[in-house]
Amino acid sequence: MTLKPFHLALSAGLLLLTSCASTSVRTFASPADATAAIVAEVDAGNRDEASRIFDSFARASIQRERVYAELFGTAEQRYGGARYGQAADVLEFLCAKYPGAVNAREGLVYARFLERADLGEARPEQTRAMGAAIEDYRSVASSPSAWVELASVQVAIDEDDLAGARRQFGDFLGSWDGNPPDLMAYVEDLGRYLETH
Repeated sequence: MTLKPFHLALSAGLLLLTSCASTSVRTFASPADATAAIVAEVDAGNRDEASRIFDSFARASIQRERVYAELFGTAEQRYGGARYGQAADVLEFLCAKYPGAVNAREGLVYARFLERADLGEARPEQTRAMGAAIEDYRSVASSPSAWVELASVQVAIDEDDLAGARRQFGDFLGSWDGNPPDLMAYVEDLGRYLETH
């Protein structure tokens, strides 16, 4: 039998439907399982697939809350283990999925700040990413943490804006309460840099 053009189009459409239908939708027994799959896709650079998994699993508010906690915990473990860029990747995904999440945005600034310190030198892409994270955090935080000014100081230095960096450093010193104490080494380093440049 010779297929007419309509039949060819119909056959092609059925073949496409069959191939799409054969792609199974992954299901997850727990937020931890879903989070592990999301993180694996984020790490592989597959944000669209990570988003699809998130959207299919975290439909109910309780699941969204649990996935948030799991993703945030994963990011904390990563920057606790000096995997700052990987922590930032997870937090960026988290921020995209939870537009009002202040803690995730503050965590992203912290991860980017630690990443910059670990690099030991300015890299334009990283500087832009940290600057964007700071602005995003400030846009949702009703009373931003004072230490975020320290990250702004680093961005200003990396952008060769030493006058702005000195002003921001002064603002930071005037309002910082010493927390987190791990920042003291960075405070001293940035202070020395600004004194000698």
